[in-house]
Amino acid sequence: MSLQASTPSLQYCDDQIVIGIDYTHLEALCGVSGLGDGGSDSKSTEEAHKDFMSSYQKIFLRPKKVIPRVPLPSNCRPPIERSLADQQAIRRTLNAFPCLSTLLSNQELQQISSIAILESWEREQTIFGHNGLHLVLRGTVRLYSHEATKTDTMGVGGCFGSLEEQDTDEAHADAQHAVTLDNCEILRIPRAAYAKLQQEIEAQNSALRESIVQSCPFYLHWHKLSIKKLSDLIQMRQLPANHVLVREGEVCPFVTYIRTGECNILRDIEGVPKREPGKKGNRVKYVVVGKLGPGASFGETSVLLDQPSPCSVVTATEVKMGVILPSDLKGLDSVTRSLIEQTEQPAYGKLSQEQMNKMYVAQERQKEWLHIKRRVLRDALFYNGIVQGCGKWNQIRVRRDQDTHRNPPTSSL
Repeated sequence: MSLQASTPSLQYCDDQIVIGIDYTHLEALCGVSGLGDGGSDSKSTEEAHKDFMSSYQKIFLRPKKVIPRVPLPSNCRPPIERSLADQQAIRRTLNAFPCLSTLLSNQELQQISSIAILESWEREQTIFGHNGLHLVLRGTVRLYSHEATKTDTMGVGGCFGSLEEQDTDEAHADAQHAVTLDNCEILRIPRAAYAKLQQEIEAQNSALRESIVQSCPFYLHWHKLSIKKLSDLIQMRQLPANHVLVREGEVCPFVTYIRTGECNILRDIEGVPKREPGKKGNRVKYVVVGKLGPGASFGETSVLLDQPSPCSVVTATEVKMGVILPSDLKGLDSVTRSLIEQTEQPAYGKLSQEQMNKMYVAQERQKEWLHIKRRVLRDALFYNGIVQGCGKWNQIRVRRDQDTHRNPPTSSL
């Protein structure tokens, strides 16, 4: 069969433009068994002719089909994440619903606004609760159990659905759906997005706990695996000022790692009678021997060896810190416990009585000087007629107005 007979079909085939020839298919087509070469003595068999006619279209290369679409305007912007202002507005709205505070932690409630979805539903539509937690913001819905029986009518502030992952059988048994009784607005927290948010929060907390341990100079040369074991036991706490963390002579109730804030280290003065329970008058005198700030830790040796603390520790400001309970610390492996005993060093625990007396005298002198300075300054301001919140010239003007009111000027006429 001659190839010249098919030359005119290279331009158009089935009203489509041909842009080339696929020579791989062409060679395979020419090698069909029973196909003649176009001479007078060589004829193609009927079967070979049918195979050729059904396959010859594959040798032509045609342009790809372009799916029609609606062009976007030039000023159209792709969707972006919620801004910080939007998240704060959603957070303020969510804080008004008590049902969320019972289901979510404070940290989750602070970040849940980034994944919440606002949905609008018309009347008599069905909402399935298997894919997340639904909060009714406007309207009323009627709940149905998995057996399609009516359970309750829920209004604004009600929640249905679940955020916990469940097995297929449990999910089918606890499945709920609701039917809107009027036009409703539902805030939905997707289950999958919530699970991802939990993972992100846990990763953030883990990094925070590790940074608290690594900021302490005692743990600078620790292996990362040992720091990970220690940081996994940390619980975050926040305490106000003037809170006693540990008393002198008592075992520390926990190991403390200070993140922000400041604590005072106190030592009792020996030779001064202690205050007896139920009696007034005798007060324990103490001296501030040091301070603990961010990156400091204390209580490791006291907890591990059950030794009384040589100092009292009291918060001087509001303190954010991480703590490890004694039961958790003693549950560590022997290698990690040995590392803690070797690296931790007690602070201000070996001061002599003479040093304590000198520090106490300096502290009392400083207190007395501050008291005298405040008293002298207060008396000086009061003598010059200066009151807190009012300027000196305002006081002089008030006096002149009072004198003018008492002795009005006489007319010259």
